[in-house]
Amino acid sequence: MSKKIFITGGLGYIGSVFAKEAVKKGYSVKLYDSLVYEQNYGKIMDDILSGKSNGGSVKLVIGDTRNIGLLEENVKKFRPDYIMHLGELSSVNTCGKNPPHTEDVNYNASKKVIDLCEKLEIPVIYNSTSSLYGNQKEMRLMTENDPLPEPTDYYCRYKIKMEEYIKQKVNWNKKFKIIVFRPATICGLSPRMRIELLPNHFTYCAVSKGVLKISQPNSFRAIMDIKDLVNGYFAVIEKGVWKKLIYNIGHHNLSKIQVASAIQEVAKCEVVPMSHSEDLRNLQIDCSLFNEEFDFKPSISHEQSIRELAGWVRENLTEMEKTNFAGILNMTTEQWQRML
Repeated sequence: MSKKIFITGGLGYIGSVFAKEAVKKGYSVKLYDSLVYEQNYGKIMDDILSGKSNGGSVKLVIGDTRNIGLLEENVKKFRPDYIMHLGELSSVNTCGKNPPHTEDVNYNASKKVIDLCEKLEIPVIYNSTSSLYGNQKEMRLMTENDPLPEPTDYYCRYKIKMEEYIKQKVNWNKKFKIIVFRPATICGLSPRMRIELLPNHFTYCAVSKGVLKISQPNSFRAIMDIKDLVNGYFAVIEKGVWKKLIYNIGHHNLSKIQVASAIQEVAKCEVVPMSHSEDLRNLQIDCSLFNEEFDFKPSISHEQSIRELAGWVRENLTEMEKTNFAGILNMTTEQWQRML
């Protein structure tokens, strides 16, 4: 019998890639999404279904995780083997614009989602973030056991609070199955694109403007292609057991100037220094815990990701700019324009 996966935030950047691959594998998938970023859900659903195999299926419910009654009704009806909880606001800029709303969605509602999964005894995959490691002064690979700095933004603040809540939940109920990922910055192509993520943003600027503006060029970021991340989820689902609660997952630890140099190989552009940036992250992560336990080997080079991104930007540039980047930003267009 094929596995059944329920995904909150299922029409998002990560959820839609996972759903497409799951349907291709013959899984039954149910997507639950509020369309907070005004995605073109018909186009995304068509893309997800484009690789459908025998037995694979996907259904969509438009709903908000804060509507716990609707969520519970749909989870009970679907009876999934796993719930992938991605239904949170995912952007430092978006979370900083409205902190009370962020607390409501990313903490208060997420706690209720986790409570529901515990009550119904459904295993959970929850995405935290490697951004929790913040601005590291000493350059070394950060592990899951390293102490975390005080959060500098509301996105990280509520990710830390959710990790604390989940730890308490697992301590109270040893039978509750949940795994927490701290993913690298994700890049690459998705049925529902995000253009403002660092590698995607850099590639867009290089292709469309011929200029790549960089602050703190020697700051590092952990980076991973979205297809590799999704393969990591499947590694967990197919194995079905895990030893720890929290795992880093990523592939490359690259400085911003290394990312820019790779982009210059596929898009002729000038690299221009910027004197100021609101993004102070500087981190590298150690992913050996997950890689060894799940015999996992990310396979997509950052050069390959950038080549694919550059091709996508060239193909979609006119449409993106004509529609004012509708549906492909996890921030306002005003915030995005300030980054260009």
